[in-house]
Amino acid sequence: MSQFDCGKEVLNKWLRSNALSADKGMTSRTYVWVIDDDPHVKAYYSIAPTSVDRARDGVTMSDAAGLPYVPAFLLAKFALDKSLHGQGYGEELLVDAVTKIMGAAQASAGRLIVLDAIDQQAFTFYQKYGFIPVQNTENRLVMKMSTAFKQWGIG
Repeated sequence: MSQFDCGKEVLNKWLRSNALSADKGMTSRTYVWVIDDDPHVKAYYSIAPTSVDRARDGVTMSDAAGLPYVPAFLLAKFALDKSLHGQGYGEELLVDAVTKIMGAAQASAGRLIVLDAIDQQAFTFYQKYGFIPVQNTENRLVMKMSTAFKQWGIG
């Protein structure tokens, strides 16, 4: 993991210093990508359970009327090594992460996928795949679980 470099030091450091303890503490689950026989991490993402405060976050969901908090999954971390940038692996990693989240939702329930984009480039990337900005926030985006299932052709 020491050689992983996505270009964002905060994400590099989190993988090296926090991923294992978060996993052991059961606060998030981190999945890593390695390629072929190369033992070095090439990408990772981390998922955690969360809930969205509908009133505070301005999330409108007609099918969740009456629920003050909507159960959700947070795509807490998402990073691709610089050596893989610009080759379509970001989309592949996102599909992998969302598919993993959809499986978790089927097993335990969750209405939304939530993420906080690290910068404007990431924000634009997520919007390209159907994530919708949350009002009253700078960088938070969401996707309804039902949209994820339709978009990725599962369920």
